[in-house]
Amino acid sequence: MIDRKLIGMALAAILFASCKQVPKQTETTEQAQEEVAESINRIDDFSMNTPEGTTISALDEISKHKLTIIDFWASWCGPCLYEMPRVAELYNKYKDKGLGIISISLDTDETSWKNAIKELNMSWTNVSELNGWENTVARAFNVYAIPHTVIVAQDGAILQNGLIGNDLINYIEKQFSK
Repeated sequence: MIDRKLIGMALAAILFASCKQVPKQTETTEQAQEEVAESINRIDDFSMNTPEGTTISALDEISKHKLTIIDFWASWCGPCLYEMPRVAELYNKYKDKGLGIISISLDTDETSWKNAIKELNMSWTNVSELNGWENTVARAFNVYAIPHTVIVAQDGAILQNGLIGNDLINYIEKQFSK
């Protein structure tokens, strides 16, 4: 008879593993990420639509805040849904001190995306192309697993890449305690 505790642990491990896509490129994900980190010091501007259909410029939005978290996520991603209440708490704590968030959804279903934004109380800027892993910005940042964040300064300089959970919280708290 299979041990129920073992099955429970296996299911928990699957749930908390990040949502991933296998890269289509021949080079490894680590090589691609290293090349991006070396070649990009500032983000290029990009535009994407909000749930209301308004097109926003990333650099325009970033320029309004001391720090901006670019957060890649999707409504179908278990780890993203687990992290989002913590991100919301972080945003609510520091938004008046200059924290902004641009959440880029890798959803393909508009209704699921919009419902998740409401259910998760994501009161910051939300955008999507609604084309899943083919999202142009996710591809530009070589995002192959979500949740994934990029921390950007007001001038568009990339400060951190890939922080989630306590690492993200600690970094943001440290920046705003200066």
